[in-house]
Amino acid sequence: MKRRSLTAKERLRLFNLHGGICHLCNGKIDGVCEAWEIEHPTALSMGGADDDANMKPAHVHCHRPKTADDLGRLAKAKRCEARYLGARPRKPLSKWKRKVSGEVVLREP
Repeated sequence: MKRRSLTAKERLRLFNLHGGICHLCNGKIDGVCEAWEIEHPTALSMGGADDDANMKPAHVHCHRPKTADDLGRLAKAKRCEARYLGARPRKPLSKWKRKVSGEVVLREP
């Protein structure tokens, strides 16, 4: 889904709608002295909507680590999806196997 750009008026409306509270740390955002951004609690890439219900203000220093974590989770989800759909084949099993007793034997075909 394409992310829409917000005007200054829309950013201010969302800021006031949520009372100027960072939804990540629940701290008050000083709009004059602190940098803040509009953040999507459910990332767009993970199926979140690009509407008012999924947009909340956050401090920049709170938002950056969350975004990095979201990117890691998205990459893992894509890898799992590719493996599930068969786009990435599984590694073939070795022709050898180790029994519980510790003995190594050839696998049966």
